[in-house]
Amino acid sequence: MSKHGQVTVGSLMSRLTGSRSRPSAAPASGLDPLTERLSRHKVTRVALSFLDANAGMHLKDLLFDATTDDRRVTVDGHTVWNFGSDSFLGLDRDPRVHQAIRDALPEWGAHNGASRAFSSPVLVDEAEEKLAAWLGVPDTFIFPSVTLANVGLLPAITQKGDLLVVDRESHDSVHQGARLAAAASGARVVELATPEPRALERLVAQAGGHGGLVLAIDGVYSMSGRTPPLADLDATVRGLGGIMYVDDAHGTGVVGPRGRGAAAAALGTLDNVLMVGSLSKAFSCLGGFVTCTPELKTVLKIRSSTFIFGGPVPPPYLAAISAVCDIMMTPEYDELLGGLHARIQRFTSGLDALGIEYHGGDSAIISLVVGDLEKTFAAGRQLFDRGFYAQSATYPAVPIHGGLLRVQINANHPLEAVDGLLNAIADLWKEARLPVRRRAVVSPSAAV
Repeated sequence: MSKHGQVTVGSLMSRLTGSRSRPSAAPASGLDPLTERLSRHKVTRVALSFLDANAGMHLKDLLFDATTDDRRVTVDGHTVWNFGSDSFLGLDRDPRVHQAIRDALPEWGAHNGASRAFSSPVLVDEAEEKLAAWLGVPDTFIFPSVTLANVGLLPAITQKGDLLVVDRESHDSVHQGARLAAAASGARVVELATPEPRALERLVAQAGGHGGLVLAIDGVYSMSGRTPPLADLDATVRGLGGIMYVDDAHGTGVVGPRGRGAAAAALGTLDNVLMVGSLSKAFSCLGGFVTCTPELKTVLKIRSSTFIFGGPVPPPYLAAISAVCDIMMTPEYDELLGGLHARIQRFTSGLDALGIEYHGGDSAIISLVVGDLEKTFAAGRQLFDRGFYAQSATYPAVPIHGGLLRVQINANHPLEAVDGLLNAIADLWKEARLPVRRRAVVSPSAAV
């Protein structure tokens, strides 16, 4: 597999059939028949053809040969500044986090060896208690990932006759969990096209009678970095007798006072919502969690299939989670978070000076609007060639003509890297004639 992209349809079909054209019906052995059959599916074939046409351009499925503490990575001998990392606070490089992992290994080993439904190391209780103390909630409940949390929790908190409203722009794992809720628990699932209170009221009214009501929504949208009007939506859904379920994976540790997330920032408290957070992004560890009470946690353990039948977070990473919580309860964390937001402000001020349209700015995700799929891939490749890696976000992660360059600012990005990225963007936007809001009136360096 190429370090600059996936196996393309041409090479795939050549290996399967000896020809780069449409495969024949000749029998094959091993896993080739399955690969060939799946590759004939219309959407899959279109995607493979598109990757083939953009080979070396789309920068998907990269393999890094080396990384550094200041966010440089090497790919095929080409070293670039990495603006594609979601370890927003740089804690993946923190010696205290590393030491916590090393210290836990001799006593607890590399793996727990059982479903949490049977047994857990005491480290999980310690981590859940520290998370609860940091967030100011009664309790938390750890899952191996945010995806497994969403897939396990949404069926667990709904039942037959309930109405589950899912914001269209929510993360794919929320939609996957909603599908399971419909199939397993019998909840009725409807999609909210626009995250606005009046739209929510109309949708619930149109849905008719129901039992419980749940609104599932992101705290920070993963692709755009935007934040929906959570306070207004929470007031609306609670006025209708329901509860808001917020996937705040991209806001955890980054957004709001002491980094408690977009929901806490908007509402002032997490007492009346279910907030799902990530332990793998700003925390730079492994896993996800949901806020709860001890009583609700017991019920969720009974009803959540991914808790019962899924694997645990390995003990060394539970120790690392506790170590990060300790850091987050100190004044040093305020400095760390302040440094991150200073870099975010530096970057967005530069984009404003250039007149470049972008989404986000409250979180560490800032997405530059490009539009066309091919132009989005080309823009990402041209930035890479200039020494900067940002993610090209295209359909189906965003609308078909809504291509974005997804930049993720980290606390350990040197200021020279942020300024260099702005200068590279300025040159690229001018040369490629990419969309702008207005004519720039100052240079990016003048704004930072």
